[in-house]
Amino acid sequence: MIKKITAALLPVLLCMSIAGIIPAAASASSEALPASSSASGSTPLELQSSNMKMNIPKGLYAFTPDTPITDENLLRAGITDWETQKKEMQKRGSVLLVNAAKGAFTISLTKNENTTTQQYFNMTTMSNAQISSLIQEMCKPQSAANGATSVTTTAKRYTNAQKLPFLDIEIKGNVENKKIAEAAYFTILNGAGYLFETYQENKALTAQQTASLQQLVNSVQVTKFLPKSSAPESSNSDRIQFVVFLLLPLILMVAAIAAIFIVRRVHRSRENKRTAFLLERITAYQAQQKAQKKEAQEKGLPLEEPKVLIENTTKCVAKALKRFSWYDLLLNRKETWISMLVVAALSIAAAVFVHSIPLRVVSAFVAAFCIIYPLLIPRKVFQTENGSFRKMKTRKIRYQFRADDFRVSGAYSGVYPYVQILHVYEVKRYFYLYLGANHIYIINKHTFKKGTTDDLRKLLKEKCPKYKIH
Repeated sequence: MIKKITAALLPVLLCMSIAGIIPAAASASSEALPASSSASGSTPLELQSSNMKMNIPKGLYAFTPDTPITDENLLRAGITDWETQKKEMQKRGSVLLVNAAKGAFTISLTKNENTTTQQYFNMTTMSNAQISSLIQEMCKPQSAANGATSVTTTAKRYTNAQKLPFLDIEIKGNVENKKIAEAAYFTILNGAGYLFETYQENKALTAQQTASLQQLVNSVQVTKFLPKSSAPESSNSDRIQFVVFLLLPLILMVAAIAAIFIVRRVHRSRENKRTAFLLERITAYQAQQKAQKKEAQEKGLPLEEPKVLIENTTKCVAKALKRFSWYDLLLNRKETWISMLVVAALSIAAAVFVHSIPLRVVSAFVAAFCIIYPLLIPRKVFQTENGSFRKMKTRKIRYQFRADDFRVSGAYSGVYPYVQILHVYEVKRYFYLYLGANHIYIINKHTFKKGTTDDLRKLLKEKCPKYKIH
């Protein structure tokens, strides 16, 4: 609940018509010096990176994001899940958490830094008009259209025991139909806004709670006032980090596309070498066939046809072609859809994490394209294959597998040596023989006229190194 109340309060305190708050990372800005008990019973604590020190009231326990999970005071303070609590502190920008015994109440110190706090830099140097404007802006009523949230804020100036100016804030009302009461003190120090706050839900703040908060605020001292001239350097650094964070997804996308391009170039080079090697083997096969034919002619004998070892007739119906088109995408076009999914993932990351609306729109469009495009490939493959069969008198293809080659007749015709086969994929109902990227033969396992599925599998494994079962 406290984060919801603070979410309603901080934009008024820290933004003042400035859009957007970028919280400072608590874990990087709350290095605390070890505390030790003093004679008065309070415990001194210094937040070095905030240039601030204070005394923790007696009976309370203080924790920063750097507090180890082994600290025995965590259980005494009623904190049983420190890791979750620490993540919540970092998310809200809390640099200090002060708990009463058994979690009776909590005091939180939240740090926020933005253009407005950088402009005022220190409340000690703010004019009366600036402080009055801040109070007036902060005390505007806040409510939701459904009536579930209605908050009234009152504020006045307050100077602590160390002469440090604060705004003394009181908040009452309903948040999500729950009554809340909150007390807070706000100041601006070295370009950052600091909010000390405590609250109760469905009951009033206790006297001990408000007294502890005031005692803590009264003890706050500034260890060093930084010159305002140092602010631009820090601001420029933040801007550089923000720009890098903004462009990082885009850089990753470009790097991924470049990597995919390089991989495809290398793959294409390998394919060209393999094609040259296959051409050499096919040329050798054709020379062997010519030599056999010439020898038969010299002897005055007809060329003897090779013995048919396995025979199959497959009818390439539309259903078989649709099934093939999806297997073709998954098995033969892995580089395409995997690279598309990588780019889509990077684009989604960019759309989620970047702050630029145009870049988000472009990233979302790229992600959608990279997801949809691979799903359209099977449709295009099916239309191409099915369209070619529509022009023919039959959809049947007859395969005759012999010792060195196989003959195709029917819808298509030709004789192909096994060395010409680039890939063979075996799936549940079919063999897919790839003689090229767009030159594929489909063989049904249930339509053998001679031989069996096992016979063809054995032959293709022997003749084709690129044989894969899926």
